[in-house]
Parts: sequence; structure tokens; C-alpha cells
Amino acid sequence: MTFYAAGPNPSTQDRRVREPDASDAEFEVLTTDAGRTLLDAVSAVKSPSPADVARWRKAHAPEAVAAAMRLAEARRKGVAKYARADRMWLDPVGLEQATAEAVAAHKARRFEADVVVDLCCGIGGDAIALAERSHVLAVDRDRGMGRRVAWNAEVYARGDRVQPCTATAEAFPIPPGAWAHVDPDRRASGRGRAVAAEGYAPGPEFLHAMMRSAPAGAIKLGPASDFARFAESLHCEVEIISLGGEAREATVWFGEAVTSRRRATRLPDGVTWAGDPTDDYPAVAPIGRWLYEPDPALSRSGLLDSFARAHGLGRIAADLPYLAADEYLATPWLEAFEVLSVHPLDLKKLRKRIDAENLGPVQVKHRTTDLKPEAVRPLLCHRGESPAVLFLTAGAGPGRAIVARRGDRPIS
Repeated sequence: MTFYAAGPNPSTQDRRVREPDASDAEFEVLTTDAGRTLLDAVSAVKSPSPADVARWRKAHAPEAVAAAMRLAEARRKGVAKYARADRMWLDPVGLEQATAEAVAAHKARRFEADVVVDLCCGIGGDAIALAERSHVLAVDRDRGMGRRVAWNAEVYARGDRVQPCTATAEAFPIPPGAWAHVDPDRRASGRGRAVAAEGYAPGPEFLHAMMRSAPAGAIKLGPASDFARFAESLHCEVEIISLGGEAREATVWFGEAVTSRRRATRLPDGVTWAGDPTDDYPAVAPIGRWLYEPDPALSRSGLLDSFARAHGLGRIAADLPYLAADEYLATPWLEAFEVLSVHPLDLKKLRKRIDAENLGPVQVKHRTTDLKPEAVRPLLCHRGESPAVLFLTAGAGPGRAIVARRGDRPIS
């Protein structure tokens, strides 16, 4: 790599006095024989008891034991995100915000630059994926994160394509022609995870300026964030990405990377639906034989109505995401439920109905209702011979209870 061969320019570095941090003890655990022996012992115990901790502390320094416990726990949790988590250098906070491997790989395929700057790189989930096709400047103000991304890049055999740089996002100069990726810190305030982009660090002012100056790239926002407001009046594309049925992020693409106004993508199968959320309006349909629950990427993207119209479906109410039709539709975007009956929203009568029809176990899904968990709980206790799903809705209109069964094809 030719850029910043010895790290970033001195002016971009965080000039705070270097003090020992958690990464120092973790590095010792990972790189010394005694540390690796300790880590193996800790990793073999899923839920350490006080006696386990006391035994480890007899042979190792307390900070080493604490570091080994952090590493072991983070690796256990990291398996849900990374195929090589058992060898990675992970920490609990960094792992929580890190991009899952499948999501990072999907995004990286859209980057077409020789050099990519990954601002706020954290433990390196995105940087590693980007390094498959590009040289990556992995920037984080936390020196410990720089050490982790370097280690993790080696785990994925991409260490020669990832250059860690200790700097703030605001101070780091993006080289001419380089694309940018940013994963702003959503916990910068110290008061929990921010939902609105105003609470991110760096915030909208810097991010919008970068979108105007860099040739292209992507900004990672939370799936529940105010991404529509953030992207308002900007030439950009918002892509809502789900993985395994859970919305993971709202990716804001800008510059040369833009391909549409809005996009929903479902992983791991990689299906996508693109359009403009302002082009359509809700089409309401009566509850038919089939009820469909959309993938969260589709419902969060604002493209549910364009998808529904294209497939002859309609919402059961203008403010509810459930779709209805008389015909069965096979699509990865929708989970199908065969409707058995529809009733007024009366929990006492519903419980009698469930008992009479010997339904159970019963899964309850409720939207826009004021029902409390203790009111719904009795419906879940019945153990009948026919599993059922109960949809409790109170959208624009009278509340309804829809009794259905899960299925990918008509029963009769």
C-alpha cells in the first residue's frame, strides 16, 4: 500500500497521552504462551464460577484473567456474526456494533475503488470484507480498535491489504479517488444507543459534508434510525438490509455508488427490491385466504406498497404491514399464513375459541394494540393438537383477531 505506509499524517492522530488500556492485557493473553494457556482454560468454561475465577487468579494476574474472560465471552457471541470468531480479537462493545460478516460482504461487492477509507472501523468487520477487492485504510480513534482490526485482518489472510490508522474521522484526510465507508458510533453520548443520527459520532453535519466531497461510498445507520430524514434532499440511496429475518442496518449509498432511491435487500439469499417510496400509496385489501408477513427489510424500506401492487396484494389496513390475498404467493419476501378464521378483538371469546378448537401451541403477534403481556399470556398456555398463529391487530378500523396456521402451501 502506498498511502500512509507508516500510519496517518501526524496532524490526523489523536494526541492524547497514551495510557494502558484493555487491549494491552488482551494482547498479552493472545500472544504469550502463558496467556494462550489461560485463554484455552477460560474458553473451556461457558459460565465460570467464583471458584473458577479464583483458581485462574492464583496462576495469573487479575487483569490477565479479566482480559481472557472478555475475549472468551466475545468469541462465543461472535460466532453469530463471524465464521472465524474463535480466532478473532473481539471485545464486547466493538462486537455489538460490528457489521455481521454476511452483511459486510454484501456491501463490499458494491465498492469499486482501489482504495477505501473505513472510518470508525471498530474491530474490522467491514474493513476485512472491503479488503477482498480494495486496499483499506482502517481508521479509528481508539488505538485498541486499530490493534484488533490488524489482528482480525490477519485471521482472514488480508493483513497486507488493511492499514490501521489511529485518528478521528473528522481529521482524517480521504485520499483523492478513494471511496469511503463510515460506521458512526451510536453510543458516543454514554447514555445508551442513539436512534436519531443527530446522536451519532460523527454526526450528520460531517457525514453530509463527506458525501459531497468523496466520490462515493456508504454510511451505516441503524435500521430503526431516522434514515429518511437523514437522506432527505440528498442524492443518495438508502438500502435496508436484513439477515435471517432481522433488519440489521440502513446503508446510505452516495456518489457513484447510487443505483436507485430506495432498496430492500434480504440476506443470506441476496434478493433485492428497489424503487422510490414516494411513487406508491397503500392499497387496502380484505382479509383473504392468505395473510403475509413481510421481511423487515421490505417493510422498513418504504417499498412495501410498490411490492404489494406488483404482486396483486394489499394491506389489511393502511397502517399495518400485513398483506392479504386469496391466492398463495411463493416469494422469499413474505412468510405465508393460511387464515382459519377472523374475529373481533375479544380475548375472553378468543380463549374459548382456542379451547374449543383444541389449538396450540399458539404464537401471538400483535400490532398497534394496547394489550399488555399479562392479558395475552393465557392464550399462549394452551397445548392443543393444532399449532396456530394469532394475529391481534388494531389498525385504522376495528380491532381484529386473525387465527391462522403457518404454511408454505395450501393445506387443502
